[in-house]
Amino acid sequence: MKRNEIAQQSFIVFGAARSGIGAAKLLRGAGASVMVADEKPAHEAGAAIAELDASDIPSSWGAADPQLLDGLTVMILSPGIPQSHPLVAGARARGMRVISEIELASTFAHPDSVIVAVTGTNGKTTTTAWIAHILAAAGFDAPTGGNIGRAWSEVVASPDHNGPNTVHVAEISSFQLETIEDFRPRVAVLTNLAPDHLDRYAAYADYIGAKRAILRNQRETDAFVYNADNHDSLVFRDSSRAAAYGFTTRGDPGAPGAFVAGGFLILRPAHGATHKLIAVEEMPVPGLHNVENALAAALAAFHAGATPDAIRAGLASFSGVEHRIELCGKRAGVEFYNDSKATNIDSLEKALLSFSRPVILIAGGKDKNSDYNSIAPLVRQRVKRLVSFGQAAPLIEASWAGLTPAAERASSMADAVARAARAAEPGDVVLLSPACASYDMYNNYEQRGRDFKNEVRKIIGDAV
Repeated sequence: MKRNEIAQQSFIVFGAARSGIGAAKLLRGAGASVMVADEKPAHEAGAAIAELDASDIPSSWGAADPQLLDGLTVMILSPGIPQSHPLVAGARARGMRVISEIELASTFAHPDSVIVAVTGTNGKTTTTAWIAHILAAAGFDAPTGGNIGRAWSEVVASPDHNGPNTVHVAEISSFQLETIEDFRPRVAVLTNLAPDHLDRYAAYADYIGAKRAILRNQRETDAFVYNADNHDSLVFRDSSRAAAYGFTTRGDPGAPGAFVAGGFLILRPAHGATHKLIAVEEMPVPGLHNVENALAAALAAFHAGATPDAIRAGLASFSGVEHRIELCGKRAGVEFYNDSKATNIDSLEKALLSFSRPVILIAGGKDKNSDYNSIAPLVRQRVKRLVSFGQAAPLIEASWAGLTPAAERASSMADAVARAARAAEPGDVVLLSPACASYDMYNNYEQRGRDFKNEVRKIIGDAV
């Protein structure tokens, strides 16, 4: 959607979560006609209603009435609502445009700013935050948005973070990419691909197809950063119109990109000298997956304008992100890690591979039609005790039966942390890495992770 089209359209924002409210306020601030609809009952939406009322934005709560669409031309669809929803189908049947909040926000980005968009199955949040950290160290205004921090609509509404020196670093999900039109990142990053969200997509191929939209509007002068060690990512490389730059931990590929060789992270631009960045052993966050994230961040930051010296400094000074293998407390030789962002099997696998010590694993939540058996050998090797919880607990227990020396089910996060702490011995790791969505018990993975940290704090008193 073009910026000059906004005033001629009338909008309904379907879904009043963070991105929906941000989109509605952005439209209202631009003088557009806009309303918000959400299927949540009004008595559960007090804070959202107050925020919308304060901006003079009408809202509708409860079952969505098709008559809400009368006279409207554009639907802004929140990412949590599937394309198959009857109100979405009704909007399309009326000839309405259905677009995502990132599509809307991108039309408000300063024309001289740069958009860096990060998608993939795992590592998106860490890579997004790391890119922004490097760029900020390099002197750019580098706000994050999308699935990390604030809705992107909130970011572009701020003149302090939407100018010619701004590099917008946005974490973008497949759900958001389903309904883009003109969204064009100057730098697109694909961290990796693995089966995920199979509770929403009929097949893995459909999930990949949604992700692939990130390339749709890129041009030859743009950059596409991809994981050369991830087989499914190579399909994206082969179809990219933009210049493609791979990253790999498997040695020098002999091509422009970023790689590990001789124990160092190396950056090789398309033209000019090769740059040694930092040693793998100096990485500020653990795990091979974070080496991949660092390589992706280095490449993206370089193509967004950061110098190799700034990239080197930004790689070394990054402290990680909340909810991603986050050390949140120690007691009597036991370390407690919050990995609530691990909402799928692949993320759990990366977390388990990050530890050589025995792991007491807290896992469970809302099942996403995942294949828990796929990491059975790793569970047998690394997990000392399983503490399951949430809707997926019976599925996980059945898949991993007999693989761990001990297993038990918890009724709540407080119960799970208490059980894990009682069983832990010096040298053990207590790891929350759910491999599931959070929506059976929480609003999001952030709320789940903070609940875990609060319970750890109660038990050991020194959680951070």
